[in-house]
Amino acid sequence: MRGANEMDGVVGVTQIAIPARSTFTYEFQISDTQIGTFWYHSHSALQRADGLYGGLVIHQPIEAGVNEVAKYQYEDDMLLMIGDWYHSPAEKVMEGYDNHDSWGREPVPDSILVNGKGAYNCSMAVPSRPLESLSGIILSMPYKQMSVFRVDGGGELEPSPYSSSIGILYPGERMDFLLNWDHGPYNSESFLSITLDKENFAMGNKALASIHNFPISSHPYHRNVKRGHSFRPTQFQGGEGYFNISSAFVPVLPSKLMPAVADQTILLYTKIEVLARLSNAPRGFINRTTWAPQASPNKPLIELHRSEWDKNQLVPWVGLEDSSKTKWVDIVVNNLDEKGHPFHLHGYDFYILSSYQPQTRGWHAYNPFDPSTTLEGPSYNLVNPIRKDTVYIPGQGYVVLRFLADNPGIWFFHCHIIWHHGTGMAMALEVGFESEISVK
Repeated sequence: MRGANEMDGVVGVTQIAIPARSTFTYEFQISDTQIGTFWYHSHSALQRADGLYGGLVIHQPIEAGVNEVAKYQYEDDMLLMIGDWYHSPAEKVMEGYDNHDSWGREPVPDSILVNGKGAYNCSMAVPSRPLESLSGIILSMPYKQMSVFRVDGGGELEPSPYSSSIGILYPGERMDFLLNWDHGPYNSESFLSITLDKENFAMGNKALASIHNFPISSHPYHRNVKRGHSFRPTQFQGGEGYFNISSAFVPVLPSKLMPAVADQTILLYTKIEVLARLSNAPRGFINRTTWAPQASPNKPLIELHRSEWDKNQLVPWVGLEDSSKTKWVDIVVNNLDEKGHPFHLHGYDFYILSSYQPQTRGWHAYNPFDPSTTLEGPSYNLVNPIRKDTVYIPGQGYVVLRFLADNPGIWFFHCHIIWHHGTGMAMALEVGFESEISVK
């Protein structure tokens, strides 16, 4: 989204909520590098959790000189939107999480949906024991082969080795992959299998299985596979097993593209806190600030001077000399939680220079990164870093991101787990010209 900050759609930051029974048309220009799978969703209250989201696929124009069909030799494309679903309205679910009784334990969904369809095991609706499941997912297609070639709408990869299982994909992340449908036999086990990663949800819901299977064959004799029916797949007979997206290979960047040292570094710490002074309700914090939409005055941030922003706004300033100048900025996110957080940056994509995840969990595992100290984790990858707009911050670990600040505006940066975002795990970055900071 270039030069159209007011079209970003974040209530309290770039606009007010669209009133009921009215319309708003979003008009914006995308960059030449934005290709592939994107999605749109509401940024007002908890509407996304109630189903207000959808997919958007962008193809390169033919005049760009690149024919994707010829390059990757595929015959058709299909969009899969995978999400969780709660039987209660999101506002009611949030009431259960946003109080002292939850102790910060995230609510577990009741079912998984693929393109809006799923199933629910009513016979197990009353939980009898905890079931650990997570927002992250692993996709598997037994007897089929998949090869990932792009992530997050533009982060192009060298096509990965064909495999029958790919993961882990966290909320807000996208991947484009080639599916070799001709591999393996046509049989009743032609299905898309979704495995929930076990990390973020500690509360129980016995009706939600850890593995969900959806039929992917259009042949009539395959339709006896019940939608959403859960069973553990047999030994996969195709592909090369499991492919981890984080190990994807990226073509080497031009040496002149990225400097060895950024022009500015923003150091962040994030954590879900349960504090007595906040009635023991969970709150998401970034650098001791818990975000909430601008309330007094009740206007979006882009309409106010910085001096009018309330105490819930954490918005570091990224100053540019003039319209012809750009700046490389590093964002270092230290995760103080034992659980991971998928973070999304509006208005930009970024390069992942370094990511650290401890081998063990606990107080002694935490290894915070501070650019003023010696780096204990992996060194920076300045040769072929992956480019994304959403990144998973490992529990008790950190990630170093780098982006080119060339798109002025106030851009939201937040955890994409809606219960964390909804309780304050968010902030923004303001990119602007130094001459404007005193008069804005």
